[in-house]
Amino acid sequence: MVKVTLVHASWCHVCPAAKKLWNDLRSEHDFEYEEVDIDTPEGDALSEQYSIMAVPTTIIDGQVAFVGVPKKGDALHKLS
Repeated sequence: MVKVTLVHASWCHVCPAAKKLWNDLRSEHDFEYEEVDIDTPEGDALSEQYSIMAVPTTIIDGQVAFVGVPKKGDALHKLS
């Protein structure tokens, strides 16, 4: 099963759009999903591991797939 991790921040003004996109897709498609705040120890570890320089960043199956809010079609393509 595809695993999607959204790295976000509470202070980020575009992160809610990324959260909405992935939550909407999750209601239509079957994939594992988690959200991680960059300002937590887990977020800090992901930031180091993947050299995350901006939020939102989407990691799919262990690879950075998107920085920013992806287009729905692009996100669906990565899920297949």
